[in-house]
Amino acid sequence: MSSRIYASTNCLKQPKNIVKVLSEYQKGEIENVELGSVHAHFDIKILKKFDFNYLIHNYFPPPKIPFNFNLASKNNLIRQKSLKLAIKAIDLCCDIESPLYTFHAGFTVDPPKLGKQLPRINISDRDDAIKIFVDEVKKIVDYANSRGIKVAMEPNVVQKFNLIEKKNDLCLFAEYQEIEKLFKILRKTSLGLLIDLGHIAVTSHWLKFDKDEFVEKCRKHTYAIHISNNNGFQDQHKGLTQKCWPISKLKKVKNIPIILETMNLSIPKIQQNIQLVQNSIK
Repeated sequence: MSSRIYASTNCLKQPKNIVKVLSEYQKGEIENVELGSVHAHFDIKILKKFDFNYLIHNYFPPPKIPFNFNLASKNNLIRQKSLKLAIKAIDLCCDIESPLYTFHAGFTVDPPKLGKQLPRINISDRDDAIKIFVDEVKKIVDYANSRGIKVAMEPNVVQKFNLIEKKNDLCLFAEYQEIEKLFKILRKTSLGLLIDLGHIAVTSHWLKFDKDEFVEKCRKHTYAIHISNNNGFQDQHKGLTQKCWPISKLKKVKNIPIILETMNLSIPKIQQNIQLVQNSIK
């Protein structure tokens, strides 16, 4: 049995209006859709007007008043809002028959905007941030179990602009040692991983670890794959090529969702990328 291939709603050019994105996907006969994290607030009842196989990722459904999702925040309000959004996402999973909700690993600072440089002030003690994150994740996993939904954490990407004196002080769970520690703490839970191959290509360069070894070590916990291409230095979310490293890692992937998470593509380009993934797992 081969894996089901999804397209993130982030893939399309100008994706802010999710209804427009879903309409374009429907016209393009894209059947499997991950609801992504870049959209404006909308009436979620609209989702049922489309006949997609859905997954839900991180900052979704988008709230009326935007905030910085961080389950490791020492700011009580941000942490509570993040937990509330995750619970709402799990409820929505039940409503639209998404079997999986995935969320980002936390930070030791509150990000003003993902993909941009993180602040260098009010940095939490790393052990304190991990403890806060673990406590929140336990609540999410327990609630997801009660609703029959799987949940998985996406390890952070570490880019050059977020290093402090060549060290990763800001992004939690970017290296395997820390991920392994998390799963030892949460060994009695059903938490899994969303492995983003584009993230690993970049993080492994800046933190100097073996990207193939990382993927292999994480395999036993992996519930889903994000795939996009980049230059190995920046998280660019570019389209795939036949010879790019992320494509080479799909040969061993069996029976879990593979999610295309490129950006700024047309419908024909998205279709081509989906076909490329399909060909790589045959």
